Amino acid sequence: MTSTTTTRSSARSWTVPLVIVVASLGALIVGLLFGGGSWQPPVEGLPDAGPIVGWALPIARLAELLLGVITVAGLLYAAVMGPQGRDGVISAQGRQALVRTSLAALAWAGVSVLAAVLTVSSVLAVPFLDALSPRIFLTYAWDLSPSHSLLLTAIMAFLIGIGALFTSSITASFGWLIIALIGVAFPGLSGHAAGLGDHALALTSNILHQVAATLWMAGVVALIGAAIRRDPKIARSARVFSSLAVWVVAVLALSGLLSSATHLDSFTQLFTSGYGLLIVAKVVVLVALLLIARNLRERIIPRIEQSRAALGQLLLIEVGLLSIAMGLAVSLARTPSPRTVADLSTVAEQVLGYPFPLPPTYSTVLLGWHPDAFFLIAGILAAAFYIAAVLRLRARGDKWPPGRTIAWLLGIGTMMWATNAGIASYATISMSLHMLQHMTLAMLAPILLVLGGPFTLALRAIPPAPHGTRGARELIVWALHSPLARFYTNPIVVLLLYTVGLYGLYFTPLFGLLMSSHIGHVLMTIHFLFSGYIFYWVVIGVDPVPKPIPYWAKLMLLLVSMVVHSFFALPIMNAVNPMSSEWFSQVQPPWLDSLLADTQTAGGIAWGFGEVPALIVLIALSVQWARDDTKIAKRRDRQVARDGDHELDEYNERLARLAAADAAREARER
Repeated sequence: MTSTTTTRSSARSWTVPLVIVVASLGALIVGLLFGGGSWQPPVEGLPDAGPIVGWALPIARLAELLLGVITVAGLLYAAVMGPQGRDGVISAQGRQALVRTSLAALAWAGVSVLAAVLTVSSVLAVPFLDALSPRIFLTYAWDLSPSHSLLLTAIMAFLIGIGALFTSSITASFGWLIIALIGVAFPGLSGHAAGLGDHALALTSNILHQVAATLWMAGVVALIGAAIRRDPKIARSARVFSSLAVWVVAVLALSGLLSSATHLDSFTQLFTSGYGLLIVAKVVVLVALLLIARNLRERIIPRIEQSRAALGQLLLIEVGLLSIAMGLAVSLARTPSPRTVADLSTVAEQVLGYPFPLPPTYSTVLLGWHPDAFFLIAGILAAAFYIAAVLRLRARGDKWPPGRTIAWLLGIGTMMWATNAGIASYATISMSLHMLQHMTLAMLAPILLVLGGPFTLALRAIPPAPHGTRGARELIVWALHSPLARFYTNPIVVLLLYTVGLYGLYFTPLFGLLMSSHIGHVLMTIHFLFSGYIFYWVVIGVDPVPKPIPYWAKLMLLLVSMVVHSFFALPIMNAVNPMSSEWFSQVQPPWLDSLLADTQTAGGIAWGFGEVPALIVLIALSVQWARDDTKIAKRRDRQVARDGDHELDEYNERLARLAAADAAREARER
């Protein structure tokens, strides 16, 4: 009986990789042939790497993606989905998963290097063996964006392959998981949408889409592995993945929609071009996957112990459909887009990546539309998570202050406006409008966000994990009390990040460097939000701080920050040379006459913008201070009513003793 069970388990273990390889490779070949991305004989007289490289490159890219999925699956199981040891130590099953992950990661690194060599061969139109020679590969591999990204992925995968062997904690496993997802994202930094006028949107949406798809497929692969091994804790793994999949699917759908919009001129091109039909095929696969996921969530997972056979069958179908989606994704990356190349007639527009917007007006700045996939999707998910948490509290009869919900949604709306409205299209070409965007992101949006109390809401809405294990709630508690949280909420560090950091950014070449790439601009925007959030969390936040400071210290922190901001604005207002001219001179639009005048206007905005946020903070701080004093007074009144006013009695007794001593002294003197 045991031998039969082992044989069946071994057969099932071979079925999964077979389904993945056949489904993904078949979808890749069909997609390449149907969409027009397959290798074609070159025009006579033009160099070409040949059919072997032409077909091997997309196959290697597919293998690189699938090995990345397997690596993420092992880390996801060890860090999140699988059983956990006590006190943050990895479980025995997690340790076995890390060993398997190490092998997969090393294979991922090797295939990524192979794909990089094939990329060099394809781009330079030289035979594979020539591209493999150190003379060519070492000269061009780091200069070509596609091969450069693949080599970065290979480095990440190699580090994971070595590090996973020596990992014994859940925290370290989670760290390797983040690194693996970064490695998955690297190839998305290069694409063929640069000339379509939406390069920044295509870049971030493609990266988010790839990471979300990898997480979804990795979760399914991890669940199939648990089912094959007859993991007794599979019910927990299924529930964790079910919760994760809801948010992953949301990111996948939104990023896919935005990515498609950057490659199509009209809706009809979905049905009149090979590229559009491949997108339609991916949508059909996604709908089928959603139906399976709904069946798993509503019917199988609640009765998982009685439905193990049905679970395995549905998961196998799901991983097959996800493999098809992966194959279609690789073929899409090789298929020419039907969208008309944007008319970037000037060198400045080519550097910028999109046509110059019209001269700024109130309507174009406030109501325009220039989406950024990262902040758009992040804002939608943050608002959705907050509302879902509030509804969960209400469903069990708990209350949550409506003012906090309003503050959070207003903060999310402010952040999304600053990064997706018309101001975003002007912030990269005008210093004054960039400063307006910066002040909104660093001084206005964070105030509203911290008043929403997201950590407190999450701690109340998320149920605790079983004793001895770490769930989402436990991770939040650990993060709030971690040494990193104590460091970043130290008043001196907070002040340095929020104020002094401005000087290091704007008065050094770092600002121009970050402005010159979309990823750099995203990182700079994240810094604005993070530094502002940390500062106002310490000053007026309703969430618990690792080491609270008294209200007078909060007031001093606010006043000092206002003074430092004023000194930051003064040299910009009185500048004699344009700020960051190495960037703004390259992208100067025809309607911007003077970069120096624009810089001086930016200084005026930095000087005057802080008054309204400072007033909001002073009001909020005063209200909190008064409420705290009122709470202390009420607490004391209750204690006096219960136990008597011992302090007052002791004070009266002391006065009586002093009076008696004075009377005795006077009597002696008489």
